[in-house]
Amino acid sequence: MPPLAPLPIDTYNFATLRREGLAYVDKTAYIQSMLEAKMRYAFLARPRRFGKSLLVSTLAYLFGRTDDELFQGLDIAESGFLTQVPRVPVILLNMARGGGNTPQEVRDEMMDLVREQGIRYGFEPPDGVTPWRALDGLLAHLAREQGQFVALVDEYDAPLVKIEDAPTFAPRDQEETRSDLRSFYRVLKNWDHAMRFAFITGVLDMGGAGPFSALNNLRYLSDRVQYDALCGFTEAEIDRFLRAHVEAAARNFRCSPAEMRELLRSHYNGYRFSARGEAVYNPVSYLTALDKLSTPEDAQDVIATEFPRPWVKTGEPCFLFQYIRKRGTALTDADFSAQGAKDALNLHQPTLNALMFQAGYTTFARDADGAPSLDFPNREVEAAFHAGLFFNCFNRQLGEGRRERQLIRCMANAFETGDCASALDAFDRILDSVTYTELAAESNFRIALHVICFEVRSLLRVVAASATRRGRADIAVETRDTFYAFELKLNQSVAAALQQIEDRGYLDRYAGAGKRVVGIGLNFIQPRPDAEGATRWEAAAENYEWGSVPGRGTRLLDQERPPSAPRAAKPAAQGSIGARAPTPYRPAIAKSEALNAYNL
Repeated sequence: MPPLAPLPIDTYNFATLRREGLAYVDKTAYIQSMLEAKMRYAFLARPRRFGKSLLVSTLAYLFGRTDDELFQGLDIAESGFLTQVPRVPVILLNMARGGGNTPQEVRDEMMDLVREQGIRYGFEPPDGVTPWRALDGLLAHLAREQGQFVALVDEYDAPLVKIEDAPTFAPRDQEETRSDLRSFYRVLKNWDHAMRFAFITGVLDMGGAGPFSALNNLRYLSDRVQYDALCGFTEAEIDRFLRAHVEAAARNFRCSPAEMRELLRSHYNGYRFSARGEAVYNPVSYLTALDKLSTPEDAQDVIATEFPRPWVKTGEPCFLFQYIRKRGTALTDADFSAQGAKDALNLHQPTLNALMFQAGYTTFARDADGAPSLDFPNREVEAAFHAGLFFNCFNRQLGEGRRERQLIRCMANAFETGDCASALDAFDRILDSVTYTELAAESNFRIALHVICFEVRSLLRVVAASATRRGRADIAVETRDTFYAFELKLNQSVAAALQQIEDRGYLDRYAGAGKRVVGIGLNFIQPRPDAEGATRWEAAAENYEWGSVPGRGTRLLDQERPPSAPRAAKPAAQGSIGARAPTPYRPAIAKSEALNAYNL
């Protein structure tokens, strides 16, 4: 068997990738489509680590090539179109390269970029000019000397995001940098008579409220079905270019190729950038996972721990989590609405559904009733989102200590065996490590519950906020033989939580699936600010069974598992959740009885 081509885990330069014989998923047919459409100015928004920089590098070498060797065997050469692509000067501006946190630092970095590009073409900007005046001079020089040129801007919005995340952030800094970037990018439009092609990438689409307000001749490709897979891998591309790597991963993981595909699909696929678009994989995460599974030893490590989550480690938009915290509520139905998700983003007054969609945390989907909605694309992103929220709320990652990891394992085992009482008892013990002041907001409790459930993913399939047209449960958990839906209330009642599960049909989607179906209501009771005593949880779980009426269930009493044995109450401590003593509880709901009802 011939050796497999090395995977380009940390290579974003097209020439390096091709010359060193690394695996390459050919995207040149999409580039040919753009050029055949006579596009002059094009913009593509995609999440971070999604192959944008490699695409820009491919364009740079395409227009700036000295020969055709790098493109031999690729679609654009095989079609004969390569000979029609002119060789012209290329200006490449990587706006993510610097780390400036102030407007002046960003201006200095823009000037450095222009100087570097000018050196390649014998141009030196005069001293004391602004970056946009320097860029204008460079383009004038190229137009005079060469007649035409190509401009490529990678991660156009990186300076704004870095300023937003800076510890010293001030709104005036963002507005000043936005104005500077607007002046910088306006220069590209001023030279449209000499512009052969301009291509701009970024994470966020700020439209007229952002730096592109002066660049009003852009073609937006971000939600065009034709270009959904311009970045990212499709199933067909994996079959064509990475099949041997997937089969090797399956052998090392000791499973079939079909099983390996399903595992990789659940962790890294699911991005849809238009409502009717094809699902694509995050390329960096997918390649990292294949690389991790490339040897039997590393594959066994994945079996013993978890699939890689490289997207989490590449940096997270802190402003997103800070915005959710400041809002003071957990995620709502509106945050998963497809309405307005593609609208231009205003960082001063963002809508969370658009912010999460454009940052790559949600993508187009359909709810249980077939209506358009947003949802997390896959398990990696879902876990990354809730882990980021947990860290932002509690300043640490869950599972850092051995005791927490053991409790998470106990919780997973309890759900797998259908023992709701033991699972919730483990959840309660995990919360002992979180202080009462940190859990003072309902949104923080939801975050804690979500993240704890995600940490049991090695045994359970966990999805957040299962959706129907009438709403979404806070969390849905699926094991081998059981579906669970959680609904959390604050200072209300378990009865209200269970009633909402029934009224909104959170479990209807599982009717006829051949699995046990359980609704779990939780209610957190906060003491009054002037009152003494412990903070309490209430919980109840109920079985549902579907009869002859399609899609509707009747709650039934399940007496198979008694409540967990009470554990000794601990003395309440300052800043902790405090003592919890089990007491009987029966929800006042007609036609129902509570299973394993207790105060935690």
